[in-house]
Amino acid sequence: MHMIPTVPHAAAVRQKQKPLLKRIADHRAQYAMMAATIIMVVVFGIFPILYVLYYSFTEYNGFTPATFNGLDNYIRVFQDGSFWTTVLNTLQLGIGIPLVQLPIALLLAVLLNKKFPGVNFSRAVIFVPNITSTAIMAIIFFFMFASYNGIVNDILQNLHLIDSPIEWFGSGFMAKVVIILFCTWSGVGFYMVLFLSAIQSIPADVYESAKIDGANSVQTFFKITIPMMGKMFQIITSLSILNALKLFDSVKALTNGGPGNSTEVMTMYIFRYFFESMGNAQQGYASAVSIVSTLMVSIITLLYMFFTRKMNY
Repeated sequence: MHMIPTVPHAAAVRQKQKPLLKRIADHRAQYAMMAATIIMVVVFGIFPILYVLYYSFTEYNGFTPATFNGLDNYIRVFQDGSFWTTVLNTLQLGIGIPLVQLPIALLLAVLLNKKFPGVNFSRAVIFVPNITSTAIMAIIFFFMFASYNGIVNDILQNLHLIDSPIEWFGSGFMAKVVIILFCTWSGVGFYMVLFLSAIQSIPADVYESAKIDGANSVQTFFKITIPMMGKMFQIITSLSILNALKLFDSVKALTNGGPGNSTEVMTMYIFRYFFESMGNAQQGYASAVSIVSTLMVSIITLLYMFFTRKMNY
């Protein structure tokens, strides 16, 4: 039996032979619909990155003309002990927040995946902090954890768990604890919804088969739920880590980097040099810090995705 050679469709051949401008003209409606998105990406994404990259090689304070200074800003970054303190603070929060936030979000998703009266109301209540102003919530938390008149110390003392008020904002460690608690409370609803959607995507007959085989709730959770939501778990964890590494408003409103600079994170350090450096902004140096910080966060993300690649299967 002779094979009949495949002949490309004549219309497809003619389409490939058309000049680029002609092909664009033929699909002008599709390109017009894409234009707004492309313009937004270029204006608010690519251009600012190139702008910051350019100024990272200059000495610039936002007023006088920028003067090229080569790699001086980058050399200063790697020699700046204060910057590396903010890197350490960022990494501590970037690890601490997901470690507390995600298990709670997963537990809530498992509990609220069951049908009981008021389940939708419970989901809504937990999600409310995600649609509330971070500044307002941070102010509430600040007064809740106030050293001598805060409700948290009052509760702990009334329960006889502590003898004297805790200075929540008096040390870097305790201040970080408050930040982790705040970020957990304000963001747990979002991750709960993601976990809930992942759990509900698992076929019900899988759970029924496990129940028939005699598996209890704990065995079902660790042998079925966790493995079958591997890809989603990887995405949720990466989102939590990235959001923790990009913290700004929560720390700014709660501690403003204090006490000292024990809770100052990389984004606050960039902001301080870009806008608040005692009336002497150093935008060239801040641009270099932002480039280095972006590369560090990107490397951490890539390493995480590499080491968790088996969760894709």
